[in-house]
Amino acid sequence: MNNDLESTPCLARRRWFTSVFLAWILGWMLFSSCSEPPVAKPDHPGYFNPVFQKAENFQPGELTLALRYLDSVYAGFKDPGPMDLARKYGFKMNYYWITESNARLSRLYADSILFVLKGLTDNPEYGKEYGKTLLQIGDFLRDRGNYSDAFTYYYEGHIFIQKSGDTCSYNEYSQKIAIVLYKQEKYQEAIPYLQATFIALNSCAPNDFYRFRLQQADLDNIGLCYARFNKPDSALFYYDSALQYIKLNNAAFQDQKNQQEFIEEAKAVIYGNKGSVLEKQGNTSEAEKLYRESVRINMITGREIKDAQLTMAKLVELYLSQQKFPDARNWQQTLRHSLDSFPSSDSELLWLKLQSKYFATTGEPGQAFTTLNRYLRLKDSLAAINNPLNFINLQKEFDHLTREYELSLLKKKSEIKTIYLKVSVLLLFMAIVIAFLVWQTWKRSGKHLEAMQRLNEQMVIQHQQMKASLEALEQSQLDNSRMMKIIAHDLRNPVGAMMGLAEILPYGQKNISDETQEALSMMKESGERALSLISELLHMNVTTEMQQEEVQLDVVLEYCVNLLQPKAREKGQEIRLQTIPVKLQANREKIWRVFSNLITNAIKFSRTKSVIEVSMQQENQDVITVSVKDEGIGIPEDIKLKLFNLAADTRRKGTIGEESFGLGLAISKQIVTAHKGRIWFESEVGKGSVFYVELKNEAE
Repeated sequence: MNNDLESTPCLARRRWFTSVFLAWILGWMLFSSCSEPPVAKPDHPGYFNPVFQKAENFQPGELTLALRYLDSVYAGFKDPGPMDLARKYGFKMNYYWITESNARLSRLYADSILFVLKGLTDNPEYGKEYGKTLLQIGDFLRDRGNYSDAFTYYYEGHIFIQKSGDTCSYNEYSQKIAIVLYKQEKYQEAIPYLQATFIALNSCAPNDFYRFRLQQADLDNIGLCYARFNKPDSALFYYDSALQYIKLNNAAFQDQKNQQEFIEEAKAVIYGNKGSVLEKQGNTSEAEKLYRESVRINMITGREIKDAQLTMAKLVELYLSQQKFPDARNWQQTLRHSLDSFPSSDSELLWLKLQSKYFATTGEPGQAFTTLNRYLRLKDSLAAINNPLNFINLQKEFDHLTREYELSLLKKKSEIKTIYLKVSVLLLFMAIVIAFLVWQTWKRSGKHLEAMQRLNEQMVIQHQQMKASLEALEQSQLDNSRMMKIIAHDLRNPVGAMMGLAEILPYGQKNISDETQEALSMMKESGERALSLISELLHMNVTTEMQQEEVQLDVVLEYCVNLLQPKAREKGQEIRLQTIPVKLQANREKIWRVFSNLITNAIKFSRTKSVIEVSMQQENQDVITVSVKDEGIGIPEDIKLKLFNLAADTRRKGTIGEESFGLGLAISKQIVTAHKGRIWFESEVGKGSVFYVELKNEAE
C-alpha cells in the first residue's frame, strides 16, 4: 500500500466515487438476481410424439424392448428439452412402478422429473407435470406407510396442478384421496371424490383413452363403495352404468390391441363386483355366470390374474353355500395353482380363509380350527402393518397443510422484504460513512493528514476484518446447507442413479469389452455397499422415544429368515429356524434390523455348506430370548471387548471376501438397549459364535 498516495485529497475523492459506483453495482446485481427466472431449453414434441406412440404400443411382455428403444432414440438426440426428458423419465417411472413393482427405481425417475423441471413451474405445462409427479411420489410414500409425508406431497402436487389450470389433470388428486378414504373404510366419504374425478375427466379430449380408462373405473369404484355400505340397488346401478359406458365408447379404441386387452380386463372386474351384489340378493345363478365369465377373461396370461383369483374365491364360497363340494374342490385346486404362480401376502390370506371355510363346511373341525388360527395370525400381522392409515383424519391433515402452506408464503415474503431492507440500510450507511469521510478529508488541513492516514488505515483493517468475518459466515452457511442437502437427498439419489446406470448401460450396446463390463460391475457393487452403509447410518442414534406397537415376534423373525435364505444358499449354507408364538411391544422396523444384522453376519462369517441355527426360547412370560448360532470363523480376542463400540474399528472380511462396515452390531446394541433388552455373545475362534438377544415381554 502506497501511504503517500493514500493521504492525498484527490485520491480520497476518487475512492469515494469508486465506492459509490461499486455499491450501486452490488445492489443492482442483488436485485436483478432475485427476479430473473431461469431460461428453459426448447422442447421437441414434433420429434418425440411418434417415438412415445411407438413405445406405448409395445405389448406388456415386450416393455423392456420399449425401454431400450427409448434409450437408443435419446442417445442419438443431442439436446432434448426439459419436457422431452420428463416424458422419458415418466415412462420409466411408470414401467418400474406398474410392471416391475420396483418402488426404488420408480422413485429415482420421479426425482429425475422434479430435477429437470425445477424452477420452470411458472410454465403451465411444466407445472402440471411437476404436480403430477409429486402426486406419484405421494403414492410411493403412502404404500410404505409414511402417510404424513404422502399427504404433504399430495397437497403440494394439487397446488401445482391447480396453478396450471388443467382441469383434466386435477382428477388425479381427487382419485388419490378417494383411494385413501376407501382404504380407511370411509366408503360414503370416498364417493364425492370419485364423482369429482369423473366430472374433472370430462375436460379431457373426447375419445381419449386416458379419460375413458379412468371414468369407467370411477363408475365401478362408486358402485363398489355403495356395495360396501349396503346400498345394493345403487351399486348395481353404477356397475351397469360402467358396462354401458364401456359399450358406448368401445368403438373408438378398436384399432389398438393393448387398449382392447384393457377393456376386456375392466369388464371382467365389473362382472365380478356385480356378481357379489347379485349373490347377496339371492340371484345365485346369474352371479355364478358373471363369476365364471370374469375368471375366463382375466385368467389369460398378462391380464388381471389377481382379480381372477379373488373371483375364483367367490365361486368357491358360492359352491360351499350350495353344498356343491366337488365343484368347490375343483375351483379350490385351480385357485391354489394360480396362487403358487403369483404369490402374495393377501393371496395367502385369501387361501387360508377359504381352506378354513371348506374344512368347516365338509365336517373337518380340527383342520378348520388349525387353518383358522393360521389365517388370524397372518391377518393380525398384516393389519398391524396397514393400521396406521385408519388413525389419520384426512380433513384435519389437509387443513393443517393449508395453514402451513399459507404461513410459508408469508414467511418467504417477510424474508424477502427483510433482505431488501437490510441491503438498503447497508447501502445508505455506506454512503453516509463515505460522504462523512470525504467531507472530513476536504475540511482538514495538511496538519491533519497524518491523523487522517491513521484513521484510513484503521478503516481498511476493520473493513478487511469485517469482510473476512462475512466470508467465514457465508462459508459456514454454505457448508451447513450442503450437508443438509447431502443428508436429505443428494447422498442416496446419486448412488441409486449410479446403480441404475450400471444396470441399464449394457443394454443396446454391442461388443462391450471385458474391461468395461468389469468396471460396470465394480460400479454396481460400490453402489450397493454405499447404500448399505447409508442404511446402517440411518439407524444410528436410536432413542427410547421411538414409536412401539404390538409385534408378533415369531412372524417378524420368520419373515427375516425367508428374506435372507437366498443369500445363504449362494454360499451353500442352510438356515434352520425354530420359533414359538410370542407377542411383545416393539418397533417392528428396528427389531427386524437387529435380527437381519445378526443373521447377515452369521452368513458372512460362516464357511460354505455350514448350518446357521435361529431359535426362540421363553423361560417365563416376561423374557424372550432369540439366539443366532453359526459354525463360522469366530471372533478374535482383540476385538471382543469393542465389538459393540460404534467408535471402534471392528471391520473384517467375510469367508469369501465380503465387505463389512463394522457398524451393524453397534447399531443393534443401541436398538436392543432402547427396547430395554440386552445383547451378548459367546464365541470360540475357528468353531463359531452364538449371539443372544433378550427382550422383555410387556404386551398385555
